[in-house]
Amino acid sequence: MKLKHTLIAIASSTLLVTGVAHAADTTAAMSASAKASAAVANAKAAADATAARMTDRQMARSGNMKDDREQLQQKLRAGKNRADYAKILKDNGYRISAINEDKKDYLEYEVVKGGGSYEVQIDFENGATQASKVEVENNMWRADATERMMKDDKYQHANALVVDPKGRYSDRRYMKSWTDEKDRLEKALPMNLKATDYRSKLEGLGYKVTAVNDRETDYVEYEIAKGENSYEVQIDLNSGTGKAKKIDVTSNLWEADPTDRATDRAKETKK
Repeated sequence: MKLKHTLIAIASSTLLVTGVAHAADTTAAMSASAKASAAVANAKAAADATAARMTDRQMARSGNMKDDREQLQQKLRAGKNRADYAKILKDNGYRISAINEDKKDYLEYEVVKGGGSYEVQIDFENGATQASKVEVENNMWRADATERMMKDDKYQHANALVVDPKGRYSDRRYMKSWTDEKDRLEKALPMNLKATDYRSKLEGLGYKVTAVNDRETDYVEYEIAKGENSYEVQIDLNSGTGKAKKIDVTSNLWEADPTDRATDRAKETKK
């Protein structure tokens, strides 16, 4: 009888261990399956986000950006004084995210609407309250508050909005040096190279390739960063030879996340 009970106990233990092992295997399999499903979902979301994000070339060709700027510019020109300009911006759905300059002869705002941003540049002559010149430009050097407001439409300034005492984010201040660098870069990129050669060339010039927005047989588009500046390098290729037939270096207003992080790090270092 003792032997019988022992055999029964051994059999029960074996079944218990087998059951636990089977349950563990099932749990592991379910966990692996869940992870795989999550990975697929994340990859799809990333792909959808990339597809939805228009590059600078696509946005320029759509004409939407230019139309918006011109319409806002026209409305602002109807203003009679500084208070009018702020009111016109608000009435048209724009939020003032930063004041880069506020002088007797010049006022400069950064404004945000629908995830996009412009720089409003208003000139005054001879102490007049009505502007002598109003320009709405793409906003390339954005204040921190502008960046936050573009990413979160519920973002609110913690304190009253004040003028940046150093005018650190004024596009008018930096545009000449940016344009000079752009021209030098275009001249440093010869025609008739292959796409991979341009990447090596850019890195050799001290630029980091932070994103590849498009890669087709006849076109490749890089985002590059160096310090606080970023550019979009647009290369049209001969589909037969794979070599460049046209190169444009342009502004990079819609930065990919890695580009955004690279320029943000440079800003933090500068502070």
